[in-house]
Amino acid sequence: MSVQWSQVKTWTSSSLSAYSGTVSSKRDRVLQQAASIQKNISAFQGQGDTADALRTAMGTAHKALSTLADDLAEVCDALDAAVPNVEQVESAVKTALEVAQACQCTISDSGAPVCHYSGTDAETYRNAAVAGVAMQVSNVMALASYADESLNRALAKVGTPGSTSSASGQGTHKLSKTEQERFKNMSPEERADYWSKQSYEQKQYLCDHYPEMVGNADGVEGWARDRANRINLREKRLATEKQIETLKKAIDDPKQAVYVTLNRQKLEKAEEALKSYKVISSSIGNGISLEDYQHGKTGKPISLLTLQDDGRRVKAAVAQGDVDNAAHIGTFVPGIGTTVNGSLKDYIRQTENLRQAAADQGNLALKDVATVAWLGYDAPGDAKFENLSDITSPKLAQAGSDRLAGFLNGMQASREHGAGDAHMTLVGHSYGSTTSGMAATKVHDGVIDDLVLCGSPGMGTYNASDLHVAEGHRWVSGVPNGDSVQGMGSILPGSTIRWGHLGTNPMYDKTFAHLSNDATGYANYNHNAPPSDSHLWAALNLAGLHYPLNFDNHSVYLEDGTETVQDFGRVVAGVK
Repeated sequence: MSVQWSQVKTWTSSSLSAYSGTVSSKRDRVLQQAASIQKNISAFQGQGDTADALRTAMGTAHKALSTLADDLAEVCDALDAAVPNVEQVESAVKTALEVAQACQCTISDSGAPVCHYSGTDAETYRNAAVAGVAMQVSNVMALASYADESLNRALAKVGTPGSTSSASGQGTHKLSKTEQERFKNMSPEERADYWSKQSYEQKQYLCDHYPEMVGNADGVEGWARDRANRINLREKRLATEKQIETLKKAIDDPKQAVYVTLNRQKLEKAEEALKSYKVISSSIGNGISLEDYQHGKTGKPISLLTLQDDGRRVKAAVAQGDVDNAAHIGTFVPGIGTTVNGSLKDYIRQTENLRQAAADQGNLALKDVATVAWLGYDAPGDAKFENLSDITSPKLAQAGSDRLAGFLNGMQASREHGAGDAHMTLVGHSYGSTTSGMAATKVHDGVIDDLVLCGSPGMGTYNASDLHVAEGHRWVSGVPNGDSVQGMGSILPGSTIRWGHLGTNPMYDKTFAHLSNDATGYANYNHNAPPSDSHLWAALNLAGLHYPLNFDNHSVYLEDGTETVQDFGRVVAGVK
């Protein structure tokens, strides 16, 4: 049965939280009873058939009470997880009622707004007012539908085979609001230190009870971010599905006709987000969680290290291998045209190529190498003329580089408190090379051991000394044909005109050593593409002569069969 406005407007998170407290108190009494029986079992010294039967009966009672306690813990988990969702509903209800009051409207128990305005141009005003309030009610119902379904699903799992609560772990405890805010405001290094001091049971508890807080927290171990983000993925997908249902109803609602364009835009974004969540689910479903891998389960470890939905689109980072223990880690940052729903599977495949190349070229066991496909920022659109304003602007790279620098600093800090320092290589492609270069100016010294830029419009700075990467460990590659993205950050080599402000073309920077530019082994390489010379394109077009841009070979660097991926693998393996 779907939720109704008449019900939703009465929801309070405080009553739900109070009920969770009641269930928790009952669980405590059950645990005390179980402990008392265990004490009696330990103290019982009787012998013979009757004594054995009594001992068995007490054991059965202890097991039943322990199971009940765990089930009650699961109920508490479900209720606690629902509290912030209901808080969102409460806030949305308050807003809807405030908007209704300001517009001289009331909302019926069915959720239908009625406007009581009778002044000048009343019909026009009433139609606009009703549309505005109806949109607010739709928002409430989307949030409420998600909160209701999420709680129902969680409660349905209680007591099912394999289900258990991390609250059953020894020494686990909730965090106060103040403690949560402190955690969120920690630097990656502070957070890594804090995290290292928690017990394994408490880490699991924090992942399960505060997944939004933990999943994207730089400085937290990879297995924990993966555990939390798998929960976030499930919940974001459900919330988006409910949002889509509500938006479709809103679009068909005559009262909201004035907002039909806006609602269609929201629907389009929500549908793209849902596609992204499905792609992520499918991708990580091809392997096992990093936590399971670290506990001996056989399979290919694939971990979801980042999951965010702010900005233009869904963002994600997916790792292959064990980022918590591998000796070598390569993080790949793609660029132009990158979206999770359209690109993630390709980049997972390409980073697997890079991982295998590193193992082969470094004569390493595959378990000693991990790679990350980092789609953790909003990249410009496809390599088309209409997207040149984004492609040649540093704005998106600057925002992305802040996130990337935090991610890398956090991974380094986590390793320092865990398995020890890893050899970390950052590989930036296309606009992702600009983002990577900017991030390399922001990370701490020693975080990035090697930097590889390929198909680069600009390295994010005009002064290579800004890069916190030692000279001799800066690498560049650019295929000679079919990659007009190269050098888009400035018009001519050495020119004072810095079109786009993306930094120097690393192909011309003397502090960068050149890796192989040979990607002709890729089956779909276009051997007939024009030269990859955006400077020539700019010069000829400024002179009024047409010279075509071409991007046919822009994305070939990590493809199987290329010498470029093998050479990049040597860098990742530390043998170049």
